[in-house]
Amino acid sequence: MSGAVPLGFQWFPNVAAPIQAKGALALAVAGEQRLAALPDVPTAEEAGLPTYKVAGWFGLAAPSHTPRPILEKLNKGVADALDDPAVRQGFDQAGAQPMALPLEQSRKFLSDEIVKYRDIITKAGVPRIQ
Repeated sequence: MSGAVPLGFQWFPNVAAPIQAKGALALAVAGEQRLAALPDVPTAEEAGLPTYKVAGWFGLAAPSHTPRPILEKLNKGVADALDDPAVRQGFDQAGAQPMALPLEQSRKFLSDEIVKYRDIITKAGVPRIQ
């Protein structure tokens, strides 16, 4: 906002106030679809960067030996909460697109993310922190 950084990438909540105050301009969102909080801002693909897609995510984790019925109950609770229109509206206002994945799909997603970021970190030559 001081003019010192001409371009940056941030999660929406980090820049919502500056965007609303016209101290920052949103050029594109990096997800698959536009954000409800920024309906007039194109996706990176729509803006001409078809391969730039990245999204932050949060997940609910449990200890590795948690019994399957407990995991299923937790998973159903999250899915049910995300079906609540008030909860969804809160996520929309925060610029987030919530989703609940089935347990096996969640495991695959996490595994794929580990591989993706391991490759990025390795190619960038980021040293391992001991």
